[in-house]
Amino acid sequence: MNQEALPNEVIDAARKLRNEGARPLTRAEGLAIAQKLRAGAMSANKGLTEYLVDFVHEELGPLVTTPDPDVKSAFWSHVVENHPHLEENETLSNEYIAGAYTAAQPEGSTRFLEGTRGGKELVALRLWDKAVQDGLRLDEEEGKALASAAWSALSQEYAIATQSEAAFFAGGLAPWSVAYQTELPELRTGTGLDNIHFMYPVPERDLEGLLPETQALLSEDRVRAQVHHMRYEDPDAKRARTAEAGYVDLTMLRSLTTPEAQRAAVLDACARVAQLDGRTADVERLTSEVLSLRTEQAREIPAAEVEVEREAPPAEEQQQPKASAPAVSTHGQYLPGVTVNARTGPAPLESLTLPTPEKAAASAHAFLPGVVPQVKPIAAPAVNSTPTAAPPAPEQSRDAGMGV
Repeated sequence: MNQEALPNEVIDAARKLRNEGARPLTRAEGLAIAQKLRAGAMSANKGLTEYLVDFVHEELGPLVTTPDPDVKSAFWSHVVENHPHLEENETLSNEYIAGAYTAAQPEGSTRFLEGTRGGKELVALRLWDKAVQDGLRLDEEEGKALASAAWSALSQEYAIATQSEAAFFAGGLAPWSVAYQTELPELRTGTGLDNIHFMYPVPERDLEGLLPETQALLSEDRVRAQVHHMRYEDPDAKRARTAEAGYVDLTMLRSLTTPEAQRAAVLDACARVAQLDGRTADVERLTSEVLSLRTEQAREIPAAEVEVEREAPPAEEQQQPKASAPAVSTHGQYLPGVTVNARTGPAPLESLTLPTPEKAAASAHAFLPGVVPQVKPIAAPAVNSTPTAAPPAPEQSRDAGMGV
């Protein structure tokens, strides 16, 4: 089912639920609820949040189960926008749509959390109401944290009790939502991915610029139940790991140019989520496919480079012979007239008493392994009849035996 399949009657009923929303509590009503909660926490010798979460799990959790394993469970997250049956700029909470949809189904076939006995009791505590938060002496942020903790605990019990189809009223999933952080992990390991279905299509903005194959992949319910597209960091380590595991960076995804590369990136996120869930078989299957896709990509890249190397050089390069590059070493170009063989090992020194100057010169250079000297004739200087003065004696060193 998608947005277009929701009948007008469901949207009209959802509007009615919104308009009939509970009135704000008076200060006295909020204080009465707050005193009840504080008394319970003191009696249990627990902090307020710990007491409330334990109360939800122990007392309200059993009230969200169902004796019929085939009953469908509705889930919701945030608001719906741009629905074809909504007025311009109108928004409507998916809570009301899920409730209206459930009421329109055959009796006993579908349920939603706020309509269960446990859900109704938690609704009655009005934890989101400012009057209750004021009565508990909590500021806005503290009051929101308390209400979120209680509803997250009940949502977990509700998801665990779901044994059949889970119908999600959500488009894109926010990584900080109860749906993504609490309900979906329990559903994936409980009723299973094949029983999770989304009532709306993926938002068009998330699919823009992606290859058709990737758009189809991201639209599959199995994938949507695992990944999200919003960068999110949470100070709580567990929540941060959950958010990071399923994050698919759409900008990065659009930069990949082949269906195989984009598919590998999406399935890699699914494998990370499966790892956190402890779904070993899914981890092995997804990892194997990702490795196969990336190996195939790696094989194609060298093949393309080989084809480029085989291309004929330009005509002007074919006509002009290439000049040979001078012999160089890692220390620069060798002296002209010297041939170097770096593989030659050290040679033993020979006597310099040799019959010819050529052999004497070659022997004198034998201490340089790998160097073959090229002997050139040297013209003898003209004989000068004028006697030359003897060279001066070398200056006596003043060094004290250090040789410097």
